[in-house]
Amino acid sequence: MSVDNANNLVAVTVTYNVDNRFETALGSYLNQVARVIIVDNSSDPQRREWLAALAGSAGERVSLIQNGQNLGLGRAQNIGIRAALDSGAEWLLMMDDDSRAAPDMVSTLVRTAHRQEANVAILAPRYDEQGVKREARYVTAPEGRYNTPRFAIRDFSKASTLSHLYMAISSGSLIRASLFREIGLIRESFTIDYLDVDFCLRALRRGYRIIAVDDAVLYHQLGAQTEHRFFGRRFWAWNHPASRRYTIYRNRTRIWRENLFTFPGFVFYDILASLHDLFRILMFEQSKTAKLWAAAKGMGVGLLGGGLSGYPVYSHSA
Repeated sequence: MSVDNANNLVAVTVTYNVDNRFETALGSYLNQVARVIIVDNSSDPQRREWLAALAGSAGERVSLIQNGQNLGLGRAQNIGIRAALDSGAEWLLMMDDDSRAAPDMVSTLVRTAHRQEANVAILAPRYDEQGVKREARYVTAPEGRYNTPRFAIRDFSKASTLSHLYMAISSGSLIRASLFREIGLIRESFTIDYLDVDFCLRALRRGYRIIAVDDAVLYHQLGAQTEHRFFGRRFWAWNHPASRRYTIYRNRTRIWRENLFTFPGFVFYDILASLHDLFRILMFEQSKTAKLWAAAKGMGVGLLGGGLSGYPVYSHSA
């Protein structure tokens, strides 16, 4: 499948009560794709009206779907993905409403995709995290061996592309449309956190690969992080509220439960990441008790409970 024809590349963006900063974000990739589908979860009537005016001013290349309420990130993404697939898209570019693409990000991803084998189904950019001074790093399976408890955290210091990634964040990812048709859409019951992890691991299960591309840059805003020092080391606290901690730990422990024997390296990495996160909550964040209790409840549901259904299957809309 060729990606030379830009008419086959559609961007999908979910918005929530955005302001004029979204106009800059949208403008960063609008001219790099054939079409943009915006799915709006906004609850504020004034924000919805403003977004409708912005979409209208952009012309026919921007389609706006307004839900009138917050349906959750996963469900909203699926609305946009279905619309893109129905339109005949061969590649989808997923974007967050606060992420900006470098001027050549999409073309660089497309050129790289054209040089790859057909089993490379997801291409990730280099993440330039705004306000955070650190190199983009990716969790990979050493030598492409996913069935061992080993993992490696790599950056672009020695390579222009990184192979055998376990996952890529949704924003900035270029994804083969056929992948959604084969493995299903986004897991809506996860609502927001670990949606991209779940989708990527499902792709790996089917034998597809995920790579990252150094020269394709995404300017990404990752939450309200704060920097702290402890015994000479630097730590970044996420500062998510307790309710978000519940969903994070519910979803991540469900990922452990479902993938321990298939991707033990990733599960081992994510367990260590969770311990690091709990340490940061304990040492640096406010409302420690509420957040730790919410995380504990989420872990119980994720490991022992039910109610986290699978993923929708795509079928062409009538």
